[in-house]
Amino acid sequence: MFALALQSYLIGSIPFSQIVAALWKGIDLRVTGTGNVGATNVFQQIGLVPGLLAAVADAGKGLLAALLGNLSAEYGGFVGLIWAMIGHNWSVWLGFHGGGGLATFIGGMLVVADWWAVAVLLAVWGIAYLLVREHNRSAILACSMAPLVLGRLYESWSHFFFGLTAGLVVGFKRYLCLKGNRINPRKTP
Repeated sequence: MFALALQSYLIGSIPFSQIVAALWKGIDLRVTGTGNVGATNVFQQIGLVPGLLAAVADAGKGLLAALLGNLSAEYGGFVGLIWAMIGHNWSVWLGFHGGGGLATFIGGMLVVADWWAVAVLLAVWGIAYLLVREHNRSAILACSMAPLVLGRLYESWSHFFFGLTAGLVVGFKRYLCLKGNRINPRKTP
């Protein structure tokens, strides 16, 4: 399991959003916009096409890690996806800074869950966004619901605990984003 965790972390650490931003417009996301190195900041700072490229690439990291995990062990897909999300959020290549983990989570969920479970979780996030009208707070609210939704949909403790862990990984990063928006210490307020 250690090898899977390390491999998945390194896959997740590839900063595709940073790469897209640098290649497309020559900017460093760590000091632009929110300072978040994720697809949402790419959408906001550069535009639709590069944002979609970043989102697909970030989702692909989660998908690949979950696939490799499924090949290695029972519940390996869960382990691979969690570690890819950690890598995305705290990338070794970016001084342990990164994105928020949602695209990576969604990509991996396409492997470890059914498409309709992903649709239910996206609907929960959409409703949360309509209620609070703020990206980070709505993500925290949706993440807090993930263990209940997955546990109930699959009637499985393993899905519940996976949802709890994934929710904590994304929720904690989003909480840090709310604390003064200081995702990256190099970004000035």
